[in-house]
Amino acid sequence: MSQRPTYSLDEIKSMLVAQLDGVVAQYAPPAKGSYTAFGKYFTLNPGRADRSVGSFCVTMTGPDAGRWNDYAVGSVPGKGYGDVLDLIALALDCDLSQAVREARSYLGLQSDSPQDIERRKEAARKAAARRAQAEADDRKRKNARAKQAQAIWLGGQERIKDTPVEFYLRDQRCIDLRTLGRQPRVLRYVPECFYYHEDPQTGEVFEGTYPAMVAIITNHRGDNVAVHRTYLARDADGRWNKAPVPAAKKVLGEYHGAAIHIWKGIGLRGGKPGSLRVAPQGTHLFMAEGIEDALSIVMLKPEARVLAAISLGNLGFVQLPPAVTDLTLVADLDDNDTAREQLERAVAQHQKAGRRVKLFQNRWGGKDLNDALRATAEAQHQGKEAG
Repeated sequence: MSQRPTYSLDEIKSMLVAQLDGVVAQYAPPAKGSYTAFGKYFTLNPGRADRSVGSFCVTMTGPDAGRWNDYAVGSVPGKGYGDVLDLIALALDCDLSQAVREARSYLGLQSDSPQDIERRKEAARKAAARRAQAEADDRKRKNARAKQAQAIWLGGQERIKDTPVEFYLRDQRCIDLRTLGRQPRVLRYVPECFYYHEDPQTGEVFEGTYPAMVAIITNHRGDNVAVHRTYLARDADGRWNKAPVPAAKKVLGEYHGAAIHIWKGIGLRGGKPGSLRVAPQGTHLFMAEGIEDALSIVMLKPEARVLAAISLGNLGFVQLPPAVTDLTLVADLDDNDTAREQLERAVAQHQKAGRRVKLFQNRWGGKDLNDALRATAEAQHQGKEAG
């Protein structure tokens, strides 16, 4: 009587991850609207009546390959997140033992010879070792970038009054922070900030040192994970503007799911509120893509709590506490299909998390809210001159 080949759970998981593309195609198949972003594959949740793509994703690359999340469900093991075996269990609505049997069948492990068993075990051990090393290397890189990012921000000047940061925001963006009575603590000024850019097509390198507006980027746990830099220089008229470099705005560090906490607003009794992590139930949050749009919201609604998501692609991924029940997304008025699809997904992802979502886009001329703010300021200035 032949003995059934035995493999550990970790060995089976390693084999599944080695064939992840096929596993995902089988147990979380593509659907209308499926897409890939940030190394994650987004499709319908195979374990529930998911009507649209947006909240469920499987990590396809890197040390977390095979891990899946459903941001609409949250931190519920096996329902809101899990590993590659949990994915099979989710798809088949079965327990772990049944998922293991299914995985063995998928991998063709039922009739292995002793030589096959040893070969597969050795391959699984090597894959597990590579994954463990990749995880360690990835953590090391992320920690190093986060420390470097925090060092840049901490090395900046806290007071931005009478600095190029204030002049840039006021003169180029019509954002006069002095009218608020206090400055956003997340913003700092670095007189000499190193700049590096390599053209992805030509390989041409641009290096230099410029003054910069820097903002710390924070995740949902309150950890400082990255820094946003806006490089500045005087223009032909002698006014402070974005530096004449290929990309005047740069991010150092991993910011997926994190944000710049621009403004806390005004507390229930008129004071300065605490951090977002301790915000009261029923909090209404405003979130824009970039710093200038977020500051424009602050100028118009200083009582509001405001975040900047850094990019349109990150707008739907910013992790927010359950206390945030109402969200207003302030987005650019882009006319290309890719941007519209990203914005629709961002709205859908936050709605799936149980929030009431409103969308605001500037329709008074210009691309974003800051364009509208500047146009209004220019009209008021011309009106005064005419009067």
